Amino acid sequence: MKPSIRHHLAQALSAVENRSGNWRQVLAESYGNPHELFIIGITGPPGSGKSTLIDALAAHWAANGLTVGVLAIDPSSPFSGGAILGDRLRMRQSEDLDNVFIRSMSARGHGGGLNAAALDLCMVMAHHGCSHVLLEAVGSGQSEVDIGFVADCTLVVAVPGLGDSVQAAKAGLMEIGDLYVVNKSDLPQARSVQQDLAAMLAVSFHGRPGHNDPRTAKGVPARAVGAMPQMLSERYGDPEGAQAYWHPPVLAAAIGRPDLIAGIAQTIESFAHWLKATDRFHKRRARALANHILDIARNSLFSEWTRNFEKSLGKPLEEWTCAQLADGVKDPYRLADMMMDGSSL
Repeated sequence: MKPSIRHHLAQALSAVENRSGNWRQVLAESYGNPHELFIIGITGPPGSGKSTLIDALAAHWAANGLTVGVLAIDPSSPFSGGAILGDRLRMRQSEDLDNVFIRSMSARGHGGGLNAAALDLCMVMAHHGCSHVLLEAVGSGQSEVDIGFVADCTLVVAVPGLGDSVQAAKAGLMEIGDLYVVNKSDLPQARSVQQDLAAMLAVSFHGRPGHNDPRTAKGVPARAVGAMPQMLSERYGDPEGAQAYWHPPVLAAAIGRPDLIAGIAQTIESFAHWLKATDRFHKRRARALANHILDIARNSLFSEWTRNFEKSLGKPLEEWTCAQLADGVKDPYRLADMMMDGSSL
């Protein structure tokens, strides 16, 4: 990436993130220009080594001639709104490579582990030549699963020593992963974590891990706890169907093992090939864009409605709420009803 392009990309990202200057023109150009882009989302608990894994993958693809963007999102303070933005401190292999561009940003209070502008920024990176964007979500607990509905491919990173395997199966993390990576695989119990995750996935998916040809597995996929079979088949294919299907594999990674990183990169490319061959790539991207548009419209409408409501009150919402609750008759649900129908203001 030429220095001039790198400088222009940095300015464009800042404009879109801050909603300043010519950001709408930047977005129109980014979305309007056809480009090849594959978004790889990385999520997992804090301390699982997401940043070092991203660093290794970016360096691997850069060595193979690809231009890679990295978008690392850190949690923001609920009080100041600021963030440390320290993820890139761990990206020593790739930070100085000409064809890798790293951008750190705050979640800015957005729930779900991402920034509201994450998809927009990925498109801006693609417009400036990035074919792969590695999107690092805020270190997740058990509910930060938005990345599974933005990224084209989602890697869930696990690591030994952060609790029992049942924790990994809770609240969606076992339903959004297209690949699972057990990082720090040179540590004790890493093999056990890998086996446990693979066993959990085998409850829901037939066939061998990875790409499966049509009709190579017999029977209907088992029901997963908390997941509808139709949702699984839409996302990963049906072993009884005519198309190939995907069984999320569990892979190992460790610092100083480029062979393992190469294997993960190869599996990601295999998944990308499967997505495009079964037309799921376009469906996932269309769904991500539709959800993004709905979020923009929902936030805009709610903000405008709140401003108009406070204007009709002639006072801040907090002041009106406290006054209404002080009489001991109304409850929050009654107040919400009053807000919606405009009664007794």
